[in-house]
Amino acid sequence: MKKLLSVLLICTAIACTKDAYKTLVSKKWVIESVTVQPEMTMGDKTSENYIALSGPESCVANLSLSFAKDSSYVAGANGALCDRMNDASVKTWKREGNKIVLSASPSTPLFFDGKKLTQTTTTEQDGKTYTFVYVYKSK
Repeated sequence: MKKLLSVLLICTAIACTKDAYKTLVSKKWVIESVTVQPEMTMGDKTSENYIALSGPESCVANLSLSFAKDSSYVAGANGALCDRMNDASVKTWKREGNKIVLSASPSTPLFFDGKKLTQTTTTEQDGKTYTFVYVYKSK
């Protein structure tokens, strides 16, 4: 009975992994939220909601990712002046369990829970270290 249960658990894990892969490559991933810690001030606004600080037409508010089966991906944004961010080079991705490593940012992988992609980055500005958490949802 224990062997049967073990085999069943392994098969279920493999099936879930394949389903997660299909979900990842069959969807376009759009930004859902970007939070920043500690809260940041831009202009006359102070918030942890980086999209609210940047504005709904900003590049960060319009980020998207698309993954292809051939291990290439496209990252982009369609906000005002986002064409300056466009990079025509071929970018690749690889999956390591629930971690998605992008060739353009290998030190800040995304984590995939089957429904959302999450990426955490840090940056220093004016002597403060800020941590940004990007959450993407499928479209």
